[in-house]
Amino acid sequence: MTKILFIDDGIEFDSEIFRNKPLGGAEVAFVSLVEELANLGYEVVVRNNCTKEGFIKNVLWKKLNAQIYEEKFDVVVINRGDKFLNFRRDCKKRIFWIHNPASYLLKYRYLSKLFLNKAKIVFSSQYHKRTYPWWAPSKERIVIPYGVDNSLFINKKKRSCPRPDAIFTSNAMRGLEWLLELWVTKIHPNVKDGKLHLYTGSSTYGKYGQKHLKTINRIIKKAESFRNKGVILKSPVTRSKLFQKIKNSRVFLYKGSNDETFCMSAAESQVLKTPGIVKNYGSLSERIIHNKTGYICNNDKEFCLNTIKLLNDNNLWMKMHKNLLITNNHHTWSEVAKKWTKIID
Repeated sequence: MTKILFIDDGIEFDSEIFRNKPLGGAEVAFVSLVEELANLGYEVVVRNNCTKEGFIKNVLWKKLNAQIYEEKFDVVVINRGDKFLNFRRDCKKRIFWIHNPASYLLKYRYLSKLFLNKAKIVFSSQYHKRTYPWWAPSKERIVIPYGVDNSLFINKKKRSCPRPDAIFTSNAMRGLEWLLELWVTKIHPNVKDGKLHLYTGSSTYGKYGQKHLKTINRIIKKAESFRNKGVILKSPVTRSKLFQKIKNSRVFLYKGSNDETFCMSAAESQVLKTPGIVKNYGSLSERIIHNKTGYICNNDKEFCLNTIKLLNDNNLWMKMHKNLLITNNHHTWSEVAKKWTKIID
C-alpha cells in the first residue's frame, strides 16, 4: 500500500474541526482530498497543527513536531509553506500543493529550496498556473481543480424561483465593503423587498482572521449599520447549514480578487444551482459561465445592472437555474482524488 505523507505548517485545523466549525477554502480542500485518497486505498498520514490526533475517516492525523523526521513514506505532499520543501531530500516523489497566487514563491527561501529539491507543483486553475513564471523551478506543473462536496451533486431537482435574496459567503476583506456600497446606493433601491444575507466573520480564517480582526470588525460594523437597507448579517455557520442557505438564495454575489485561484464559494453556489454574479478577477471565469450560469462583469455598472435584473426577473432566474441543472462545470472530490492518483502513482 502506498503511503502518502501530507505536511502543513499553517493554521490549526483537522477533520473534526472541518465538520463542526467554519473553515477557509484551502483547509476544506485539504481535508476533503486526504479523506478521498484514503477511500481509494492509500495509507494517508497528516502532520499539521491539528487539535485532534488519531484516525478520522481512515486518515491518521498527527501533531507536526520533531517526530516527523522518523516518519516513513512513499510520497510527500507539502502544503503551502516553505519550511519542509527540503524535507527528506532522498524522496523522489515530492509534490508541492499551493493555494495562493504563485508570486509568493518568488522569494529566496522558496526558490533556493525548489531549485535544489524540484517538486511537482499542483495549481488549482489555469489562472493559478499562469501566476508562476516560466523560469521558476519545478519538476512539473499540473492543474488539478478543487472538488466540491460530493453530497451537493445529489439533488438535481428543479426548484421554484426564490424571493429576491442575495448571499455573500466569503472573506469580508475580499470585496464586502465594495459590495455594501453598491447594494445600498444602486441595487437595493431598485429591488423591492431585496435582502443581502452575509455569512462572514474572522472565525473562519484562524490566525489570519485574528491578524486582521480590526479591519474585519470595521467592515462588519458597517454592514450592521445597513439593516434598514436589507442587509442581514449572520455569523459563519457549519458547512451543511451554509449549503442550505445558498440553496435558498436567489443569487450569489461576490466581487472576487486576483488572489482567487479557485474560489470554493463560487463553485459551491454553482453546484447548488444558484446563479452567481461576480467581477472578472482571478479564476472566476473558470467557475461561472457568463450569460449561462451567471454573469462575469467587467465593471461596477455591469455588476449592478445584472444583479438588479436577476433579482427582479423570475423568467431569467429560472432560465439560469435550468442551465445549472444541466451544466457540469465542476467535479466531486472523489473525481478530483482520482486525478491526484496520476501524479502519486
